[in-house]
Amino acid sequence: TMKDIDLTKELITATRNATLAYHNYMYTDREYVKGQKLYLREMHFLLYIGPDNSLTMSEIARKMNITQGAATQIAGRLMKKGFIRKDKDPQDKRYSVISLTDDGNRVYGEYLEYDRLRSKEITAYLDENFSEEDIRTILRYENLIQDMCRKLS
Repeated sequence: TMKDIDLTKELITATRNATLAYHNYMYTDREYVKGQKLYLREMHFLLYIGPDNSLTMSEIARKMNITQGAATQIAGRLMKKGFIRKDKDPQDKRYSVISLTDDGNRVYGEYLEYDRLRSKEITAYLDENFSEEDIRTILRYENLIQDMCRKLS
């Protein structure tokens, strides 16, 4: 029916706008930790390595679901900022491994606290505006959109 088509168009527009808002959020640097601006992708890079850990660039790229080239670019920025270091892999000198510096470990810990507080805020905001059933419906919709996009690309 015509009403369904109008509603579908409205939903597609809202989804597109939400995607653009999310994209802008992802690609704007902000102070997740005091005195240090980072892009969310850079923060995720640090989170995927974690403290007391060292990973190859291909392991990081695989975990983040990005190309190795993209991972290398992010690593370059984080090295300049002093949050990661590159060393030869002790098991295989042909490879390099990436690990957090002391500053990287500090930022990692501070971000976990920031994320915990932000998650509480978001949960409270959702609780005020949606029932649990609403949220499960939204989640089904989000997963459906991802499936549709995968099939269409």
